[in-house]
Amino acid sequence: MDDFHIKYDSNLLQELYEKFTIERYLNKPEIMYRLDSNLLQIRANLWGDILEKRKMNGRLVALKDQDGNKFWYSMTQGLEKLIHDIDVRAKERLDELVVSEIQQRLLIESLIDEAFFSSVIEGAFSTKKRTRELVKSKDPKNKSEKMILNNYHALEFILENLHSELNEEIFLSLHKIITENTLEEDEITEKYRDGPVYVMSENQTKTEPIYVAPPLEDVQPMMDELFSFINNEKQFINPIIKAFIIHFYIVYVHPFYDGNGRVARAFSYMYLLKKGYNFFRFFSISTVVNQKKGKYYKAIKDTEDYGSDLTYFIKAYSEMTLESIEDMITKLNKELEHDLLSLELEKDDIILSKRQKKFLTFIKGKESNITTIQEYLKKMKVSYETARTDLSELTELGIFKRDKKGKKYIYKYLGLKGYKEY
Repeated sequence: MDDFHIKYDSNLLQELYEKFTIERYLNKPEIMYRLDSNLLQIRANLWGDILEKRKMNGRLVALKDQDGNKFWYSMTQGLEKLIHDIDVRAKERLDELVVSEIQQRLLIESLIDEAFFSSVIEGAFSTKKRTRELVKSKDPKNKSEKMILNNYHALEFILENLHSELNEEIFLSLHKIITENTLEEDEITEKYRDGPVYVMSENQTKTEPIYVAPPLEDVQPMMDELFSFINNEKQFINPIIKAFIIHFYIVYVHPFYDGNGRVARAFSYMYLLKKGYNFFRFFSISTVVNQKKGKYYKAIKDTEDYGSDLTYFIKAYSEMTLESIEDMITKLNKELEHDLLSLELEKDDIILSKRQKKFLTFIKGKESNITTIQEYLKKMKVSYETARTDLSELTELGIFKRDKKGKKYIYKYLGLKGYKEY
């Protein structure tokens, strides 16, 4: 705990605001935990004062919460930098990194990743390998596989309909594709849900809901408000921030019995593509959301619990998005380097075996650039001697470097750089 002892004076609120809003954007319990108890006795409504100051410096959004109050967010320097970094990486580096030979390959892979992880977040059970098979066979064996294939079809639908206005018709079409043949009988409705929705705690010791969605009679007006917000260009909001607000609001309204999260991710993804962020088609945000579900759901809960402040969600989702972009840039560089290595080998009349080519494709996509003879023989299903010979040949070309770690030899992948130096 970082102790924060300060005596009450006229500058107290500004100091607290800077520490817990500008430096770090914390919620009420996180702030209270860091304050001295004597300070709280001097100024009991400290949280209320900080919240009011945040609102005064915040930006209102033309969307209302269940109490009729407008959502808002604080454009702190930290958030501004996050959005700027996403802008730079998602727009300026696209032409530099994505070449036509790689585009289609990565596009298909990103669609598979998004279809898979968006379903996994909602409880589907499958594997990436099976997802690739599903995309080709179109033959799902169970509900989980149907969810994944539906997500893939929804992403294809988005790419084919980027010319369309983001309206209720497109929104409902996406939901229909995403939930086709996966809903229970009592979840099937003509349009939006026709009853209440409660989000229950995953903790088995608790039975009370952790979130109660807006009542049935408010769903249609709130969705109408959302579509107006999306297509209203009078009040400028950075498209990245606007996309994240769209995502949050769909989850907040919870217009359907099932599929809300998947529709929210797909619809906000479509919005970004329509706004010219073409780089977003090459990576999967659901991959990162799946890895950081706790952070994702906490951001939603903080926005709901602490004054309808969207900053929590926008900040968390920006951080996850930026991480996803950085991962994709790394992958793009690996793809580009791999293709260039193949061209250099071909130019120099160096012929690798099918096994060696296949293994280079494997090592390119691996997080670690270290391999062993044991990994090679297991992956390529060959004998120890064949694995040793193949790796030795690649090492002689400079593509790998052999080192000793303990009693075993390891092979470090150097790729194009190593081959050029060879």
